[in-house]
Amino acid sequence: MKLLTCNAGYLLGYGNVLGGYVPPPIGSVLGDAEVERRKLEQLASVIDRERPDVVSLLEVDRGSHRTVTDCQFRTLLESLRERGLSYGGDVANKYGNGGLVESVPFFGHLANAVLSRGDRPTRAHYLSAGQKRLVLEVELAADAVLFAVHLSLGARSRGRQFLELAELIERRAGSRDVIVTGDFNTFDEAGELASFADRTGLEMRVPGETVPKRPLDEFFVESRTLDLFLCSPTIAVERCDVLDVQLSDHRPIVLETGW
Repeated sequence: MKLLTCNAGYLLGYGNVLGGYVPPPIGSVLGDAEVERRKLEQLASVIDRERPDVVSLLEVDRGSHRTVTDCQFRTLLESLRERGLSYGGDVANKYGNGGLVESVPFFGHLANAVLSRGDRPTRAHYLSAGQKRLVLEVELAADAVLFAVHLSLGARSRGRQFLELAELIERRAGSRDVIVTGDFNTFDEAGELASFADRTGLEMRVPGETVPKRPLDEFFVESRTLDLFLCSPTIAVERCDVLDVQLSDHRPIVLETGW
């Protein structure tokens, strides 16, 4: 089985403004139709080339004023169908289900999604801590489950999210094999992530650096691997790579198992 994780950055592109610390100023506010179409085509090409069984897709726009589509998730599915690829899936607001942030017109359109081949049941959970709270659960097989996450930028909220996520995995996974993937937003790979791995009994599978190097990183961060996989020890991992594609300020990652 092949899994692909991608923080698409709402298909706004990566402008490398001020050394990469600031998103494209106009595009991030108003959008950019040409950039969005180009990035959508690039994303579809990556999926077409890799042919993953499941795609964990972070930061997609369901139809705000910034996008030229009525929903980037549905547009991507249509683009893949035109390439002869049949994917289904689900998309959900990343901030909550019926909460205050979701009711704000702009933020109500910001989402995460899962694409999958075959009929793979998907379920949305919301953590209580932080603003970015969505966890998407995908049944990979009868004995395996995936949790796709995009955790908080704030260290305190993220710490609470790790605790809740561990409890969610224990409650939902049972005796099944587990894969957790996404953008963990921690620049300290040996700290929070290692503690979470110990708590859950999962093993970190680190593909490499997933965000570009920035001029001041050496003063503030210990790792540029924000996107990775954590897997049950019983899962035979055959490949774990960063794809050399600058789709947003994150590069996509891929994991292949022996299933």
